[in-house]
Amino acid sequence: MSDIASCYFIVNSTRYSEILVLLVCKIYLVFLQLVAFLALAYAIADILETFGSKHEKMIGLFFQLVCLIGLILTMYAPIYTYYDGIKLYSYGPATLITYGFVGLYIASTIGSTVILKNHIKSKKISALLVWMSIWIAAAVFQYFYPKFLIVSFASCLGALIMYFELENPQSSISRRTGHFSSAVIREYFDYLYKTRKKFSVMMISFRTVADSSNENKLLRRTISMLSDFLFSIDTAKVFDTAEGYFLLVFEKDVFMESTKFRISTYFQSVEDNPDISNAITLMSPFFTIVPDSSIAGNADELLYLLSGYIPNNTNKLPGNEIVLNTDIMKELRNKKIVEKMVVEAMEENRIEVHYQPIFDIANNSYSYAEALVRIRLADDTLVLPNEFIPIIEESGRIIPLSDTIYKKVLSFMKSYKMERIGVKHIELNLSVKQGEHPLFASRFIDLIKEHNISPNQLNLEITETSLLSNTDNLLANMKKLENFGLTFSLDDFGYGSSNLNYIIDLPVKIVKLDKHLTDEYFINEKAEAIVKTVIEMAHSMGIKIVAEGIETTDALDAMKALGVDYIQGFLFSKPLPEHEFLRFIQQHNL
Repeated sequence: MSDIASCYFIVNSTRYSEILVLLVCKIYLVFLQLVAFLALAYAIADILETFGSKHEKMIGLFFQLVCLIGLILTMYAPIYTYYDGIKLYSYGPATLITYGFVGLYIASTIGSTVILKNHIKSKKISALLVWMSIWIAAAVFQYFYPKFLIVSFASCLGALIMYFELENPQSSISRRTGHFSSAVIREYFDYLYKTRKKFSVMMISFRTVADSSNENKLLRRTISMLSDFLFSIDTAKVFDTAEGYFLLVFEKDVFMESTKFRISTYFQSVEDNPDISNAITLMSPFFTIVPDSSIAGNADELLYLLSGYIPNNTNKLPGNEIVLNTDIMKELRNKKIVEKMVVEAMEENRIEVHYQPIFDIANNSYSYAEALVRIRLADDTLVLPNEFIPIIEESGRIIPLSDTIYKKVLSFMKSYKMERIGVKHIELNLSVKQGEHPLFASRFIDLIKEHNISPNQLNLEITETSLLSNTDNLLANMKKLENFGLTFSLDDFGYGSSNLNYIIDLPVKIVKLDKHLTDEYFINEKAEAIVKTVIEMAHSMGIKIVAEGIETTDALDAMKALGVDYIQGFLFSKPLPEHEFLRFIQQHNL
């Protein structure tokens, strides 16, 4: 607008005083400098405000001082105008000063985006570079063709691009609900952490236990009504995640409890509506609360924390609320460290398989062995599976880890011909997460064929039955593998979630009595009765029994007297590395 005004006054200079005409022209130059300076400030503002050292902040103050000097010089220096009926422009020292300062700011903006590219969002960098490029191109064009006054237009066009790319509020709104969209959650958290603002978070989600159309319909209705109600909450920013839950962010934690109470009261009022025709059944909300954002170090850590506490049928969280604190965050960080350890071990080929011999009472030999994973750390110490398997199960990385183990075991079996040294089969642990995958059986069969191993040399041991969520997929895979020639065993019976139902439901040929149960057998009358009953029942169904954790000859004799088929424990051997296992088997079997 000041550019247009200066053109008007130059064209009509005879109608106005010279002072007014030159003042309007200088105002345009001042605005031109300010826009260029503010583009630079916008480029580096986040860095100077959040990461800036005292030295960097001094640079910011220096540029502000330079800007002030430029404006003063522009207003003080003389300026002249030219108009011949076609071309019009201003010139003189004030104009040259403006060109110099604007050029400095544009060059500094481009330099800043390049130097600070690791600290500025890529989208912001590209938008700034487009803006500066348009501005430079317009300035060059206008220099050669002065009758086309497009510099200020180019400046405004660049600012418009910045707006649509970075500052357009409509791009942050969910079209589905009208609340802030999931696309900007991380960016907003990132801003709050970088500006060191304290805040609290409340996640509202819903516990689902089935995948029926009725439940889905009820869930959609509940989400829709909650979404409408949340527009009445003016104490928090509301984010629609598009996965069926909402995040409420409070910059003052005092409002959180009152908001939670309002939401709970709303749900209750809907269900208890005295007008029966308007009473609606809704799903109960589950609240995941972070009262203090400082328990997480950054946006990614906070989002990772929240994602672990969305209730469903597999992570049965208690009650209708959980408050996340520093202890939970510490546990999460430990899990991430373990995950990283496993991933690095796979990448660096530090996954090892040790083999524990299993004694066959009937043949008086070590006919079987269980393959057990170990991780070799950089300092040569070994990490046992109980320290990382549960965490890897939960994170979903158990599948690539199991694939690595299977390939190592099959290569070992192929290289050393187990049957020649009396080992009839090797037991491999099968995570239910892996067993539930619809393609598991096909992939495993291809792997066996690739290594040219006879399927009757392998037994898959079902572990972590507490995580079983899709029995149909697991049973289908087990049936396919059974038809191919593999057998199955049920691990850790008598401890945790393993129970008689799994013996009945799953096509297992072997049941392994957990060490806890075999230990209790000698000191607990109830455990003694259970062990005897399980052995008798299993044998009546053609199922064989392995007693785990046997460490003394008295325990061995007792298990033999009970009719146990196989013995596994430190009495015979701990899990051994490949070559030690081969030496052990050759010494005892041959």
